Amino acid sequence: MDVPKYIELKAREEVLEVVRASVLPTLWMFVLTTIWTVLPFFFLFPLWRQGTWGVFVFVVWLASGLLLLLRRFLLWDRTVFLVTDARVIDHDQRGFFHRVVTEARFEDVEEVSVRVKGIVATLFGYGSLTLHLHGSAADIQIDRVKHPQHLADLINDLRVRARQSTHAVS
Repeated sequence: MDVPKYIELKAREEVLEVVRASVLPTLWMFVLTTIWTVLPFFFLFPLWRQGTWGVFVFVVWLASGLLLLLRRFLLWDRTVFLVTDARVIDHDQRGFFHRVVTEARFEDVEEVSVRVKGIVATLFGYGSLTLHLHGSAADIQIDRVKHPQHLADLINDLRVRARQSTHAVS
């Protein structure tokens, strides 16, 4: 598994799954942002005939489109959910300079639930996975995950294994 370089693993920790959100639900945003980026080229000659201001409008329009595309891609690429042999790590990138990292050991996971809502999600096999944690800890929710039931089964198997190993030690 290719572990992102911005996530540090503990010694002897093995990554079992690296999961990113499905692109399909947000594809329309990528399409709109791409249209916004390409659109100034359709007005290239009329804008440039306006002189300095036209060139300025063209450059600002194009730069804003490229910046929006970069932001959209980075938010998708850097939002990742990892399942290791010892814990789960949810790395949520919410902006250029805003990220939330949540991790939980399998002993702390009380329940795993899967939610698939809508015809498109059912047809293309993506949904939400929620990990309910012990105590007052906030739940971990991963949206738009491909094959969420497979991931829930893996986490449940690791939960059982972690509980068996803690009972064996006791």
